[in-house]
Amino acid sequence: MKSANGPLRRLSAKLLGTLALLLALPQAPQARETIQWIVIDFPPFMIRSGPHLGSGSMDGLLDFLIPRLPEYDHELTTVSIARREAELKNPSRYLCTSSLYRTPEREKLVVFSIPALIHLHNRLVFLSEKADSFSNGQAIDLESLLKRRELFGGFISLRSYAPNIDPIVAQYAKMPNVVHRPLTAMQMFDLLAKREIDYTILFPHEAVFLAKLRGFKESFVIRPIAGTIPYTLTQVACVKGAPGEEVIARVNRILKEQRQSPEYRQLSERWYNEEDKVLIRKYYQNLLDATPPPGSP
Repeated sequence: MKSANGPLRRLSAKLLGTLALLLALPQAPQARETIQWIVIDFPPFMIRSGPHLGSGSMDGLLDFLIPRLPEYDHELTTVSIARREAELKNPSRYLCTSSLYRTPEREKLVVFSIPALIHLHNRLVFLSEKADSFSNGQAIDLESLLKRRELFGGFISLRSYAPNIDPIVAQYAKMPNVVHRPLTAMQMFDLLAKREIDYTILFPHEAVFLAKLRGFKESFVIRPIAGTIPYTLTQVACVKGAPGEEVIARVNRILKEQRQSPEYRQLSERWYNEEDKVLIRKYYQNLLDATPPPGSP
């Protein structure tokens, strides 16, 4: 009488052989998630066109992070500020932006990393030939300046400058010496060069960048505005949800390991003049300590 175990043994041997063959075959790579980085063209923070493409501080941050996130694929899309804000409202996606100011409204939509970059805040910019019309070597009181009808100030419509600046600018918006126009920063800078206005407000390295880009030969002065916080911090941000929290956890590990390295620290110094680089270095420890700037909410 034949044993019934014989056929079973032969079948088991065939199955094991087939399994061994399958294991020996090259395995198809698993599909990786893609982080969609949405960026805006806002020189010199993020420079997405022209001869200085990719040389902004936020450009540098992305160049630093992407090779250190090899578990993901990466796509960059340049969008308007309005579209970026709209995209960040779509939850549960691998959608991030390299640097964003933290606000209570945005905290409802995105998960933020620890502070990634530090920037000096907005300042008053005017031609050197007008220096006698402004306080010498001191922070300038903006409200007192706006009341001086012989001096014309230029402001970009809908641009937010700082929590303490915006209400003052709005209060004096209808003054005949206060010019509000829907211009780019470069166009406003051109008005200053043409002497159609006497002063405007820009980030200090923004003014330096625009002067270089335009080949501006005139000498100009950059002066602090009284009551304005000296610096501000930006963070990497991803839309809320499991994917965003996963990416930010990895970004935070990178930042904690790298923020004190010389290579990383210089990202925040891009496009600042030597004097302002000294200030960036002075305040940089506050970024590491996540210390809010004086006067901030």
